[in-house]
Amino acid sequence: MEFEVKRPHQGDKWYDEGDTRVADERDVGHLIANGILVPKTAAASKSKTKAAASKPKTKAAAPPENKTSD
Repeated sequence: MEFEVKRPHQGDKWYDEGDTRVADERDVGHLIANGILVPKTAAASKSKTKAAASKPKTKAAAPPENKTSD
């Protein structure tokens, strides 16, 4: 299974942030639990959610079209 590296660490070799690590989930379960590795499918969905959440939101209500008519 492929994982995205979120924090640098040394496994069978040195992995930097953003690298892809291929490993058995049973072998790296402790790294997944500590947030060091994220499964590639979960990493992709989180980045999409983060991009959608970064859009600015309007705080004020839009003014009425015509203030004189009630």
